[in-house]
Amino acid sequence: MRPRMLGAVLLLCASVAMGFASLVIGTENIELGTVVQEWRAGRPVADSPALSVLFNQRLPRTLAALLGGAGLALAGGVFQALLRNPLATPYTLGIASAGAFGAWIAFILSDAGWFVSGVLGIPSVQVFAFLFAGADVLLVYMLAARKEHSSPAVLLLAGVTMGMLANSGIMLTRYLAAPDRLVAMDRWLMGGVDVLGYRPVWTLTLGVAPCALVLLAQAGKLDQFGFSGELAAGRGVNIKWLQILTFSVGSLMTAIIVSVIGPVGFIGLIVPHAVRALTGPRHYLLLALSLVAGGGFLCFCDIIARKILPGETPIGIVTTLIGGPFFLYLLMRRKFTDWDA
Repeated sequence: MRPRMLGAVLLLCASVAMGFASLVIGTENIELGTVVQEWRAGRPVADSPALSVLFNQRLPRTLAALLGGAGLALAGGVFQALLRNPLATPYTLGIASAGAFGAWIAFILSDAGWFVSGVLGIPSVQVFAFLFAGADVLLVYMLAARKEHSSPAVLLLAGVTMGMLANSGIMLTRYLAAPDRLVAMDRWLMGGVDVLGYRPVWTLTLGVAPCALVLLAQAGKLDQFGFSGELAAGRGVNIKWLQILTFSVGSLMTAIIVSVIGPVGFIGLIVPHAVRALTGPRHYLLLALSLVAGGGFLCFCDIIARKILPGETPIGIVTTLIGGPFFLYLLMRRKFTDWDA
């Protein structure tokens, strides 16, 4: 078996193993023998402690981690190809910061009694996070596309600027918030997949699945674009449409993920680069494996988050502790040949 194919198989197996481990490892581990015994007993899930924890708590949490991590990793791989920048991620474009700002606005308005706690059964925090992240996507692209100056560099700079503005808004809302609410608001800002029930899982599924299919379908065009825009255009690739489609769909997917699990950072940076070391720059395999590895990696981080401290550590802290050193490693690398013009 070829080394790259062997690495891809091992990565797939490791991701599946992480998803399975996430079901049974937690603050209190679940014994598989107990689960099997309760299943065979035929009692209702509510009357079976192990089954109840497995299906009502661990399974939705694991699915949220798999979907959220997969979507963020895929978006990171696509944005790195689109912007021709090895350090580009969905968060570089300010999407996560804008979503976090929207969530903080929802906290403030709910406390002031100016806004209900939910809309159509969806928590107002999720609604505002999605709306603000979507507004960031629209504004960034409008700034970059103005007067046909939609170059990757302009797109990246526009995103960074919007992210800085959103962070300023977060600081303002923290100053205006009631002191007793800062803990809950800061906790959301750290991210987490500790969802309640299956409604957030359905939201992630309906948001991530179709967007992922659209982005995976662009792999061949991204291969051509990776050589140069001129070469891709000469081979029939509509560069303008490719930029609009991948940017919009990737940003929409990120906005949905952020609205559910919060701004969990570094997934879109770490995973595509780790997978690229195994697959090379071909986007068919790179994006597909990034999708799989992203879910497994976030499950791994969630397991650590449950075990690292008594109670539970916010998962955003864990991904940052792992992603920070990796980010510095990228900055000190000798070269980024896959993005050479």
